[in-house]
Amino acid sequence: MAAVLTRRQILFQSAAAGVAPLLSPASFAHAEERDTLRFRALLQGTSIGEHQVAFRREGDRLTVETQIDITARFLFFDLFRLQHAALEVWLGDRLVSVTSTTNHDGVHLEVYGEAIEGGFRIVGEGGPFLAAGNLLTSNSLWNSRIVRETRLIDVQHGGEVGMIARLLGNEQIVTQQGLIDARRYQLITPYYAGSVYYDADERWVKALVELKGETLEYVPAS
Repeated sequence: MAAVLTRRQILFQSAAAGVAPLLSPASFAHAEERDTLRFRALLQGTSIGEHQVAFRREGDRLTVETQIDITARFLFFDLFRLQHAALEVWLGDRLVSVTSTTNHDGVHLEVYGEAIEGGFRIVGEGGPFLAAGNLLTSNSLWNSRIVRETRLIDVQHGGEVGMIARLLGNEQIVTQQGLIDARRYQLITPYYAGSVYYDADERWVKALVELKGETLEYVPAS
């Protein structure tokens, strides 16, 4: 995730100068090492939901299923709610198909798309859109390649979105395996911003997500 510029204006400027040094491309190999990634979403230390990514590999084909269920409440009212389910199929490092449903504060969205000659056709709230065929999706935090990207396929709203990624530095973080060193990157898109952390082997190990003026902390679930 120029004071006079809006976030959306900033996103569509060139971000090349702010992109961090390249990581070695090990991300898809890690998907078969761990069948499921599970993070608890914490708001001021209180668990308010979960973000889960499940992987299934068959040869060069990788199926990635994302489930997000996060709700923050105050008394009897929802401060915010995000429920999202997506099924992505990848062949090598190319997206083959995606379907998703989202409930964001009562707004219901549906997206579907498939690879075609010349790109990736995705249909969302704005209608059909032909995206570049070599892009990651907005759900691809599990893939460390995302920090080198400037555009993503938006699997919540459809179409493409711009993104800025910037290396903030190394930090020590607490995991289930103890204290580890991790690289922290700031990510900014039109719909979400925050930080994502990768360990020395480029595995996603933590995130901070900005949502409606609050910062959610993603920590590995036991």
